[in-house]
Amino acid sequence: MKRIIPIISLLASAAFASPLPQQAELLAVNKVEAHYLGTVHIPCRHKTADCPDKCNHGYTAARFRVVRNLNYEKIGQYGDDCIEPGAWLYINLSSPTPGQDDEALFRFIDKLKVGDSVRITQKHYYGQQGDCMEPFRPVTDMERDEKSAKVPATPPALPGQYPVMPIAK
Repeated sequence: MKRIIPIISLLASAAFASPLPQQAELLAVNKVEAHYLGTVHIPCRHKTADCPDKCNHGYTAARFRVVRNLNYEKIGQYGDDCIEPGAWLYINLSSPTPGQDDEALFRFIDKLKVGDSVRITQKHYYGQQGDCMEPFRPVTDMERDEKSAKVPATPPALPGQYPVMPIAK
């Protein structure tokens, strides 16, 4: 019995990871250092007749601010560009992403505190899902970066941007 439980837990974790489509082409790999800024709700943008009641377009996402790019490889002709410092990186927490171990990733993100520094590896694939070809951007690795200092919860404005000031009533 002691041997069966680890095997069952191993199979259960493999079942939660969404596999990549068989015909998926790797186009780019981005490895960045980023700061966790918390989770946000992205509302439906009302683009179909089912919106907003039956569409399920709204989702919850973990938001990160990229501090620096550690490694970038553009393998395919149409791969994503290098993620620049100051860019936002969103990870969808509401639906599975092919090629990503969602269960382990969501548990890791739950343990993060606002301002924690992490290293994120995101791959860009192009593959067939059903009868259409579409891009996939799974996060294949995320680890804490203990060497970097914590940042304040509100990130500074990018150069050329002005901070939003509340209107007094």
